Amino acid sequence: MNLYKKISVAEFTCPPWLSFSAMKLITRILDPNPMTRITIPEILQDEWFRKDYKPPVFEEKDDTNLDDVEAVFKDSEEHHVTEKRKEQPTTMNAFELISMSKGLNLGKLFDAEQGFKRETRFTSKCPANEIIHKIEEAAKPLGFDVHKKNYKMRLENLKAGRKGNLNVATEIFQVAPSLHMVEVRKAKGDTLEFHKFYKNLSSSLDDVVWKTEEDMKEVK
Repeated sequence: MNLYKKISVAEFTCPPWLSFSAMKLITRILDPNPMTRITIPEILQDEWFRKDYKPPVFEEKDDTNLDDVEAVFKDSEEHHVTEKRKEQPTTMNAFELISMSKGLNLGKLFDAEQGFKRETRFTSKCPANEIIHKIEEAAKPLGFDVHKKNYKMRLENLKAGRKGNLNVATEIFQVAPSLHMVEVRKAKGDTLEFHKFYKNLSSSLDDVVWKTEEDMKEVK
C-alpha cells in the first residue's frame, strides 16, 4: 500500500549523478496524470533520449535465400547464422533503474541497505573494457580463474572453501555514455567468503571505483 501511494503521487528522488535532462525525462514518464504524462512520440523527440539514438532500420528483401532460412533451424554449429556486431554493455533505461530501486528512491540503488548479503554494486567512470581488465588483474592474484563473455564475468576460486568453490558473477551495465554500473554477486559458495573476497577485490580497484554503496550511504 505504501508503494502504491508513492506511485500515485510520483514520490521519488534521483541520485545526484543523474543529468538534469535525464531527471526531467524520468519525472515526465512517472507523471501519475495520464493527461499530462509524456507520450511515446514525445519521448522519441526528447533531447536526452535522442542523444546517440539510432532509429531501427527494417529492410525487406525480395530474394530470400532458402539456405539461410534452413540454417536457422539447424542444430549444427556450422549451419548457425550469426550476426557480426560490436558487443556493448547492456544499457540500463529509466524503467530498469526504477525497478532496481527500493521505494522508488533512485538514490538507494547504491546505498548499503542491502547489507552486502549476496551482491553489491559500484559505479565507475572508466570505459567498460578497462573495468573488465582491472577486475581480471585484481581477481587472478586472489586465486580466481576468470571467464569472460561480452561484458559479463565469472570468477571461480580454484581452492574449495567451506561450501565448495566460491563463484562470483559480475556484469557491467551502461547507465550513461561515461558512467557504468558494475554488479558483483555471489553465484555459488559461502557468503562470508564472498564478503572477504569483495573487500580484497575492491581494495585493488581504487582507480576504477567511483561510488560504492557505502560511499552513497556516507553522503546522506
